Amino acid sequence: MSLQDFCRKRVVTISPDASVMEGCRMMKDNNVGCIVAEDDGKLCGILTDRDIALKVAGEKRDPQMTSVRDVMTRNPVRISVEKDLRDLTALMHSHHVRRVPIVNGIDKTLGIVTLDDLIALLGDEMSEIGKAVSEGFPQGNA
Repeated sequence: MSLQDFCRKRVVTISPDASVMEGCRMMKDNNVGCIVAEDDGKLCGILTDRDIALKVAGEKRDPQMTSVRDVMTRNPVRISVEKDLRDLTALMHSHHVRRVPIVNGIDKTLGIVTLDDLIALLGDEMSEIGKAVSEGFPQGNA
């Protein structure tokens, strides 16, 4: 499967100089657990709900005074849109990450894949396999 299929949804981006409070609002408004930080249109970090919980709330920082840059994961693991699903799963496994931005050759973020996306895809694939197997058996001969 091509990673291009994961680039259909709009990626929520933020400036690394924005406040964490603004990032929280964006996550809430877009119903996402992470946003991509871009500097001059290029991926430079990723801000997750976990970053906010541990590095802001957990350290009693003021989210209005804390910048995204201060708590984001800098230079996150990323994958080229030209790679495939096998490359993606190997990358996620080897780096122990749940979210991977998909980029083009100049680090422009085209999409993002989450572990939840992969689980949903796997569920769909298993369902299709189940249908194919059940259609291969004659009905009523139990």
